[in-house]
Amino acid sequence: MKDILNKKQQIYLYLFLVLLSIGFTTQQAADYRIYVAAGRVMIDEGANPYSAEDMVETEPDGKVTPHAQYRYAPIFGISLYPISLLPKQVYIFLWLFLNAFLLAKTLVLFRNFFPKLLDSKKTFLAVAGISLLLCIRLIGQNFELGQTTIILVFLSFYSLYLSTKGRDLLAGLMLALAIITKIMPLVLIAYFLFRGNIKTPIYTLLWTIILVLAPTLILGWEYNSYLIKEWYGIINPSNSEYTLETKTGIYNLSAFIYAYFTEMPDDKISGHRSIMSIPYHVAGVITNVVRGLFILFTLYFTKWSPFKRRTNLKELFWEFGYISFAFPLIFPAQNKYSFYYIFPALFYLSIYLNQIKKETGSIWKVKKSILIPVILYFVIVNLTSSNIIGKELYDQTQYFKVITFGTLILLSAYIQVKPSMLRLGSNND
Repeated sequence: MKDILNKKQQIYLYLFLVLLSIGFTTQQAADYRIYVAAGRVMIDEGANPYSAEDMVETEPDGKVTPHAQYRYAPIFGISLYPISLLPKQVYIFLWLFLNAFLLAKTLVLFRNFFPKLLDSKKTFLAVAGISLLLCIRLIGQNFELGQTTIILVFLSFYSLYLSTKGRDLLAGLMLALAIITKIMPLVLIAYFLFRGNIKTPIYTLLWTIILVLAPTLILGWEYNSYLIKEWYGIINPSNSEYTLETKTGIYNLSAFIYAYFTEMPDDKISGHRSIMSIPYHVAGVITNVVRGLFILFTLYFTKWSPFKRRTNLKELFWEFGYISFAFPLIFPAQNKYSFYYIFPALFYLSIYLNQIKKETGSIWKVKKSILIPVILYFVIVNLTSSNIIGKELYDQTQYFKVITFGTLILLSAYIQVKPSMLRLGSNND
């Protein structure tokens, strides 16, 4: 960050991050408090945080608070236990500041993939500003709920960047930290193998095993093994709760397909949205086929060149960006905050948008098949919050899964902007 901002500007940035974190502290970061409560339930009570009945937190002041079910690895909640001993508002602030700091670091990290294109401080700040604007609501959701997605995106892309520098041991640690936070980044191991990188996956698996077993030193082998088994029961994709996703505010492909092709009701909102009425088991088959197609579509970005390392960082970012983009669509139980995973794609597209503006003098000179999907995405995803359109219309946007529509529309733009289209003057990076 030193090569972008001088000392005075860095002070202003950190002051802004502090104020941002304090502002969102009033929202109480409900999901983060679940992680903290899980640590207390495991260490203080010796109970099962994966059971809703046991997720009752006794805070240091004696206050008893029930929480929703914990869904992360035991080590994650346990690692937060020391912080939980601080006053509630302090540990909430620290978590939010960590997210704010990593959001800024993520932008700097992304810049490293485009060293020539974003060498100019002015260009980088313009691209960063556009990408933040395009993702503003999804970022806000993560702060409001105290979620982990900002951390996961940073760790995943930092792992990729470190691997390009031959620092596989540290790359494996970063990816392992992401995996024990939320299991989704586990599939990135397959990408590293496809790209001919064996060391990073090996180190990732070793670090993951170490981190998963580490609580044994505190909890004992029997209790930690029990918790691991309970955790697996939660994250297992074949879990029955992921088969019929009726919860309001779930936007992944499974919830989307069941909403529009079956008579499955929403758990809170009534209405009619189905365009077909097929049996649930058929919808399940269709969902898995579509998931498979999204996975196979990765080959559009990577081409069929297995076990060959990429040296072009732009191409690596484009490939990895699609995989990140697909996460909230193909995995079950994905809420609005999970769609922050599209932030890398938004950053990539922002480079192109800024480039065309500089070359032509107007953003409206961008190819219509790219600009229109970006605008539609922005309106559908960012301008449909209850604060803008009111609670009644907002409920309808949840019922009709409009965020899924907006994300799929954005994908059509991302597909078109190939790495060769990001250029510095007349030369490619």
